[in-house]
Amino acid sequence: MRWPFSRTTADPTSDDLADHAIWPQVQWFSSQLQGLGFSPQMQHRVWVANRCLQLNAQQIASMPLRFLGSSTPAWVTSPDPNWYPNGIGDAVFSIVWSMYGWGDAFLYVTNRYSDGFPLAWTVLDPATVAVELRSGRRTFKVRGAPLNPDDVVQISLNPTGGTRGRSALAAHASFLWGSLSSAELARQTMGDSPTPHSVLKSQRKLTADQAESLRSQWGEATSGRQGLPAVLPPDIDFQQLAFSPKDLMLLEGQEFNARVIAAAFGVPAFMLNMPLAGGLTYQSPEMLVDQWWRLELRPIGKIVSNALSAQMLPRGSSVFFDSRDVLAPTLPELHKVWNEALAAGAVTADEYRRAVLALEPLGTANAVDELLQPTAAGASPADQPSPDVIALRPNTLAVSQ
Repeated sequence: MRWPFSRTTADPTSDDLADHAIWPQVQWFSSQLQGLGFSPQMQHRVWVANRCLQLNAQQIASMPLRFLGSSTPAWVTSPDPNWYPNGIGDAVFSIVWSMYGWGDAFLYVTNRYSDGFPLAWTVLDPATVAVELRSGRRTFKVRGAPLNPDDVVQISLNPTGGTRGRSALAAHASFLWGSLSSAELARQTMGDSPTPHSVLKSQRKLTADQAESLRSQWGEATSGRQGLPAVLPPDIDFQQLAFSPKDLMLLEGQEFNARVIAAAFGVPAFMLNMPLAGGLTYQSPEMLVDQWWRLELRPIGKIVSNALSAQMLPRGSSVFFDSRDVLAPTLPELHKVWNEALAAGAVTADEYRRAVLALEPLGTANAVDELLQPTAAGASPADQPSPDVIALRPNTLAVSQ
């Protein structure tokens, strides 16, 4: 079947009989899509998008940024003490959030060393940055004020060669609007619902004025009834509508929209309070978190660290995100591996104590215990240790004659 999206007229030709029946629906659907816009501001209104942004940004920001090189620049730990006083973690959080929500993160160098390399930088609000192409080079403006292109580092979520990247939510506008609509319907259903829970059915045909009068009379009588049974007029039947709250609030549709939006960020659905589902036979939360790290968080972290290394460091220096804390095994897993290595003689007991139990070596611990242990009382003065005190540090300085 051919889909005539490129047509400019709604009148099908005679050789398109197969499309004739569906053409009005296709035209209506196409017009709806054209009027359905996307704004990055929707990330603040759709709960699942906002939560996914929070999860990805905080996870990458929690990893320490390590430096490889001869002289560590100040920005590795604190790029902007004024705007990000808590250090590099908050700046990385802002970078990742801007990349996912707006498609780009813009870093602006605010100070430099004598050799020209950045000493400090900050993260600009991507909503205020305009990018233009002039003479084959990108130019940047913030609220109309031009910036020096040499001081701007643009990190795109999907660097396809254009002047701007695309938000992870841009291709999911329909599901964002669907999530907003279904959530609003759920709110109205739980509160002042537009869907009637009961109807008054007349056995005779009523005019609009008669139906409105009957509804008004019923409302007045209901408010003043005070628990007494209702009295129905002749030829009027009262019917209670049986609607399922699950169907009224479109819970299945809300869950589907949430799963699609979560997939845009690579976030496992169970982290959004949704049950595990799908065709994977042996899927588990541990496996999904590992997949989240390998297929989503690590590539995004690599994009950020590569941009910082290429734009802000001299040749031969680089930065990377240390993921050891994120990928650290659990204590039972760590004990199992080290216990096997200890049994095979590959490691010592002191190495096992330090790596698994975070304890000092046995020799050091015994020495500390002996120093802290008080002198035991002897049976006789002869059994007591010598009262002489060995001075570890002279109380007075010897003066040379």
